[in-house]
Amino acid sequence: MAAKNSRCWRSIACVTALLAGVASSSARADDNGKRQDGEGQYAQLTALWWQWIFAQPAIDVGGTNTNPVLDSTGAYATVGQENGIGPGDKTFFLAGTFGGDAERAVTVPHGKTLFLPVLNADCDNASDPPTNWSVPELRAQAKAAIDNPRYAYACLDGAPLEIFRTKSPTFTYTVPDEDSIYAYSGSVGPQFEGTIKPAVSDGYWVSIPPLPPGTYLLEFGGVRSNGFSLNVTYHLTIE
Repeated sequence: MAAKNSRCWRSIACVTALLAGVASSSARADDNGKRQDGEGQYAQLTALWWQWIFAQPAIDVGGTNTNPVLDSTGAYATVGQENGIGPGDKTFFLAGTFGGDAERAVTVPHGKTLFLPVLNADCDNASDPPTNWSVPELRAQAKAAIDNPRYAYACLDGAPLEIFRTKSPTFTYTVPDEDSIYAYSGSVGPQFEGTIKPAVSDGYWVSIPPLPPGTYLLEFGGVRSNGFSLNVTYHLTIE
């Protein structure tokens, strides 16, 4: 998580088949075939996902971390969404990692749609030194960060899941006054504090309708064009 110009966080979470599946999905919109630019059925939800991630403190506790992306066990998967999140609290977010492997056990409230990124990037001007990129420039950087992955995959109980690609609207996010994910990574300065804007995201996502009560195995991972890789396993209990 080293600082860099126009800092782009990237996380791979779950879903697809292989490179061919990702490539074909990259030309699809999330809304009945209509190509979108920060609009559509899921665009706002992707922004909310990033706001949720940045809002959670990052503290090492008992061998894991309290931020869902850094959490190595799933113990903190519900923070900020204990009863669901999004419009009507009907959604439950899952997270990937900032690279590497993770295996998590998570209990999800019954009746929630699972929403997660396969491969995504957030870009803004929280960097060292600070930048002043425009929204179009940030969008171009987010796009470049996730274009042309080598492959990505994800399965629920062995069955492949379908992905779509979408851009977020321009959004803002607020980090905690203490123990932010920036502070945890060693990034200090006013550009890493308070409310940060503008921010944009581009990425591949999946939405899984509410599952019946029971246990499920969710496996996913991928390799970016630059060699960045991860593999994540979720042991899900719906109750």
